[in-house]
Amino acid sequence: MKDKINDPKFNIILIFIFEIIGSTIAFTADYSGAGMSAIIIKWIPAIIGLLTIIVYFVSSLFIKKNNWIITLIGIILIISVAVNIHLTNFN
Repeated sequence: MKDKINDPKFNIILIFIFEIIGSTIAFTADYSGAGMSAIIIKWIPAIIGLLTIIVYFVSSLFIKKNNWIITLIGIILIISVAVNIHLTNFN
């Protein structure tokens, strides 16, 4: 299990999976009163996912172990933002 936690391929796949889940949650929200800003709001979980991958790659250049912490922080951030977007009343 220790090898899977530090495996970059495993971490990138997890980030993409949760990015898709977060984007799906954000896209199902009711944006009837948001106007043009809804276009940007819908893509926030995907942007956070891409930023998490960039930070993961940069940190893997300097730190060889414990990069899974960045993956975990990114996943928590993606899901929490997506749920907050979904629960927000845009009217």
